[in-house]
Amino acid sequence: METQDSVLDVVHPVQPTSIDNHRALFSNDPEQAYQEAQRLVNVVASRCTGPGYLVDIKGRNYPKIEWWTSVSSSLGIFPRVLYSKRLDRDDEIAYEAKVEVHRNGQIIASGEAMCSNREERWRNADEYAIKSMSITRASGKAYRIPLSFLAVMAGLEVTPAEEMPPEVKSNSIQKPARTFNKPENPVKEASEKQIQAVRRLLDNSDSLVYPTEKRQIHCLLEEGLDAQKASDLLSFYLGVSEFRDGIWIQTSSGKMSERRNK
Repeated sequence: METQDSVLDVVHPVQPTSIDNHRALFSNDPEQAYQEAQRLVNVVASRCTGPGYLVDIKGRNYPKIEWWTSVSSSLGIFPRVLYSKRLDRDDEIAYEAKVEVHRNGQIIASGEAMCSNREERWRNADEYAIKSMSITRASGKAYRIPLSFLAVMAGLEVTPAEEMPPEVKSNSIQKPARTFNKPENPVKEASEKQIQAVRRLLDNSDSLVYPTEKRQIHCLLEEGLDAQKASDLLSFYLGVSEFRDGIWIQTSSGKMSERRNK
């Protein structure tokens, strides 16, 4: 038995475009192209975060399909499912899919992938879910080819999260057993003012806070910052100020100031 689907009912003719439009994602000038890519990565690092976009596996972040589609759509890159067909195999539900990604009517890349109920994760899944995952995996592979450099710039692994083995994923989320001994000196939580100041570091768009640093800051916020960690973080980036004679005086500069003056 074999079925074949496509998300497009109508195939539109390829429109003639200039070489610049379909070959270059960014400017033809290398320095400007890097700056444009870095600007996009900065936005992605602050917006496309958390479990909706990333999977943490043993301390490394792997992009989910939602991350790839968010980045690609901002560049005018969109997918097209060529097919998703069930393979003729005894006692197995297996689907194979192929997806192309297009920009300005031009094929940028393509990817093929499978999903089967012989995989541990999909052993008891419905058939429609297995079919859908084959498309998701193929899409991730297709996006990875032209956009993997952006994932690297963002401090991520380039392997789509959907391709990682389930046993690796499960190991990555194991947590140590809780202890209920009350600490002698309870940790003071960060104030709302400190939290807001830390969040402003994520909104920096001048490349003064690097994408990998923004990723680490976001993780710290998700885990929960105490007052001391928040103070250390702000001092590192913004410098240290002391209250003297009724006024605040900056006694040391932070990383953002140093990078701005380079």
